[in-house]
Amino acid sequence: MDAIKSILVKEIERINRQEGRDGKLRFNSEFARDHRYLCLAMFAGYFAVVAVMYQVSYMGFFSFVAFTVFVLFMFAMLLIEIKPVYRFEDIGVLDLRVCYNGEWYFTRALSPQSVKALLDEPSIGATLKTRMQEIIANKGEIDFYDVYDLAYSKKPQGEQPQLAVLN
Repeated sequence: MDAIKSILVKEIERINRQEGRDGKLRFNSEFARDHRYLCLAMFAGYFAVVAVMYQVSYMGFFSFVAFTVFVLFMFAMLLIEIKPVYRFEDIGVLDLRVCYNGEWYFTRALSPQSVKALLDEPSIGATLKTRMQEIIANKGEIDFYDVYDLAYSKKPQGEQPQLAVLN
């Protein structure tokens, strides 16, 4: 594994640990607390539909129970949270994985420690370090995709990132 990938993977692992990103389902009551009016509106809509169902002769008890189960299921789905695991392999990949974990690599800045590790790494070329410093000067930070783009794109397939030659 080259130095750039190694540093980025360590940073991704740190973020996953720090934020508890493990890809597992968890119950999270924050939605009900943060969006209480939406939840109240949902239940008000439930009671409005139940009132209409009660008036209609072809809607029986089974329809009422099925609708109630559906509403409760949908409310439970709003309280489930999944924190997807960030992976190096997902950087720059635009496929169905983006629907699950988003394009986090565009919005997550590297920590100052990782930036320092990249800039201090002797096997990384001066051109790449200069470009990184320009991005930091312009944006105030550098994100995962910036480093990935500088190191791995614009190169023919199979070619490694720009590394300095050590004697």
